[in-house]
Amino acid sequence: MLKNRYVVRKKEARKIADDIRNIYGCEFPDNPKIERAKLLDFDVVLVDNSVDFLIHDDRILFILSSIEKYKPEKKFVTIDMGAIKFIAGGADVMVPGIVDADRDIHEGDPVWIRDENHGRAIAVGISLMNGSDLIKLEKGRGVKNIHWVGDRIWKALGEI
Repeated sequence: MLKNRYVVRKKEARKIADDIRNIYGCEFPDNPKIERAKLLDFDVVLVDNSVDFLIHDDRILFILSSIEKYKPEKKFVTIDMGAIKFIAGGADVMVPGIVDADRDIHEGDPVWIRDENHGRAIAVGISLMNGSDLIKLEKGRGVKNIHWVGDRIWKALGEI
């Protein structure tokens, strides 16, 4: 399933690691083997042979299964339980379903979406507004859904 797989140069590996640490506020291993590849029509980043991130419009986003591994502290959007079935079906995140969000989110930032009861990641996407607006506004699209539980990326990773 993975195509055009290659090990990145040290300079690019350092930039990827720094971006992940700075954007998401999470730990990242020192000197891991970082590779890039194609999965379906997405560019993905492998860390020590594990597909952990995807690149979308030059932004680095988590693969859902890697969120538990890295435990990010920033760029989260928390949704109510009633919104889960829609988001898990690929719908964008609508503002009325958002109960909390990182205040440091800016429009265009990559974000990860979690449920309010268990804090489990159910999707990743791109924020369409800043963090305070995600919380205080009452209508509109808040996050463009890029990767969710059960989508084609999820299924393709299950076959690797």
